Amino acid sequence: MRRVLPIRLTFALMAFCLPMIPSSARAQQEKPKEEATAVQKPLVAYRIEIIVREFEEGKPANSRKYTMLVADNNRGKIRVGNRVPYQSSAGMYQYQDVGMNIDCVPKERGENLSLYTSVEFSSLAGSQGAAPNMNPVFRSERSEVESVVTLGKPTVVATMDDVGSTRRYEIEVTATKVK
Repeated sequence: MRRVLPIRLTFALMAFCLPMIPSSARAQQEKPKEEATAVQKPLVAYRIEIIVREFEEGKPANSRKYTMLVADNNRGKIRVGNRVPYQSSAGMYQYQDVGMNIDCVPKERGENLSLYTSVEFSSLAGSQGAAPNMNPVFRSERSEVESVVTLGKPTVVATMDDVGSTRRYEIEVTATKVK
């Protein structure tokens, strides 16, 4: 004999079991809602010009210019240099990168620009008085700074003295918004 459940109990079971139905099944039963379309922000890019100046005993000795085009809130990288071999143990060689490494991340801040800049340059130290078959001596300078720069205006973001000589380095950045 078939047993019929009272109406109240039937509704109570439905209310209890409805949340257990997978959400995808419930979504098919509901009317689709209009999705709000996200407004895409136009891509903003910056031309970043970095000048590294070297001074010897207070007089200009060298200047190098590096330029990159970087989108807002993205990382730009420049790597220039050589790999120098050196002997690490009997018959074993390793390599050291020497040259210029520049990383830059611009972030728009109204009329100004927040600019993370990392500049690292390395070279071989002079070989005065070095014995033959000696491993090279590497020199390295590094600056890592987050600064606020005015668009279109050259800004010195770092200066540093070489501790092993009378050299001084200056890092100047000019950022321009690309239209």
